[in-house]
Amino acid sequence: MSNTNKPIAAASSAAEGRGGSQAPEERHILTPVRQREDWPKTVEGNQPLRRITVLDTETTGLDWRRHSIIEIAVARVLVDAAGHVVGIERTGSSVNDPGHPLSPEIIALTGLTNEMVAGKAINGEQLAAFLADGEAVVAFNAAFDRPFVDSLLPDLPPMPWGCAMADVPWRRLGFEPGPQGYLLMQAGKFAPRAHRAMDDVLALLELLDHVCGDGETVMAKVLAAIDGKAWRIEATSAPYQKRDQLWERRYRFRKEMRGGGVWHKHVRPDELEAEFAWYRETIGKEPSLVELPATERYRADSTWTPVVPKVNKPIVW
Repeated sequence: MSNTNKPIAAASSAAEGRGGSQAPEERHILTPVRQREDWPKTVEGNQPLRRITVLDTETTGLDWRRHSIIEIAVARVLVDAAGHVVGIERTGSSVNDPGHPLSPEIIALTGLTNEMVAGKAINGEQLAAFLADGEAVVAFNAAFDRPFVDSLLPDLPPMPWGCAMADVPWRRLGFEPGPQGYLLMQAGKFAPRAHRAMDDVLALLELLDHVCGDGETVMAKVLAAIDGKAWRIEATSAPYQKRDQLWERRYRFRKEMRGGGVWHKHVRPDELEAEFAWYRETIGKEPSLVELPATERYRADSTWTPVVPKVNKPIVW
């Protein structure tokens, strides 16, 4: 994709290619995301503002237990009562030497090289202070980023986390769910550069500030999810034979070290009743329900303990 700042259009229709005219609704103009200098740094007036940290990581792989962060970027943003991002207060980024050569795939994906990360290290104390100074952390895919951050900063106080991918009802808002860049293009923007952490943070900020068809910003929806209730349904009563139905219902499996495990799913208030009804009909029993404050969401599976299922012991006369 071009790195210029000129607006570009989506592919034109066959009719236009034959010389015909194209209706305005058939044409989608994309404009580049704002760079750091295009966002205000301060906000005048006494309006109440929320200070939210937007975060992105680049890593050597997908598994936080085996792979490492090689770049992290953060932006402290100011959000007004309507959920608009009205300014970027501070930003920061750092690269990290994983202690081994980067794979060709990671070099191609991130643009980072072995020379760029050699001997570099993330200052965990400064990063922890930056995160703790904000009200909450928002990432596009918090279930990916949070385990890496928690592993890097094990002493970080519990922080509320929000997820722009999972906390937003994209399909109900008229979007086709997908990666950050795909959603961004549906919102009329494109990122001239991608996969360097700060570029992805700025692209995410643009997506969060997008006003949806219902008049609310994406950020407003993420913050409402952070402030709202959520639960983890644990299928402690489900027999092994129901694993396919649970998988199709988007339950995830938490594997135990000594074998076995539990299927589980993160649900929100508007999903809870339907999920319980499906579980009762499909499994024929009641699941275990665990309330999830925002500080507990998107943690790695191995860092929480499943509910111990209640077993009805036979009566001994």
